Amino acid sequence: MIARKLWGRVTKDRQLEVVVPEDMEPGTVEIILLRKDPRQQLVDHRFPEPSAKHPAFGIWADRTDIQDPWAFATALRQRIEMRRDGEPLP
Repeated sequence: MIARKLWGRVTKDRQLEVVVPEDMEPGTVEIILLRKDPRQQLVDHRFPEPSAKHPAFGIWADRTDIQDPWAFATALRQRIEMRRDGEPLP
């Protein structure tokens, strides 16, 4: 199974609009819809409150080879999302 994250929207007449990348081969897909609750306050999760105590907070603080932690983490996520089941990460 190949997992791809795509962004789209549901129209007023309940149709799903999504742009499928050209490299995605034709075939049957399973669709899982995730939508934020519009009643919840928008929070930028990239910049947690300084008081946030998460076990992973600061794990890259001493790494000198990572100049942009946000870009580094994004690249890691993309590698995971693009891999096929059973294949090692690229």
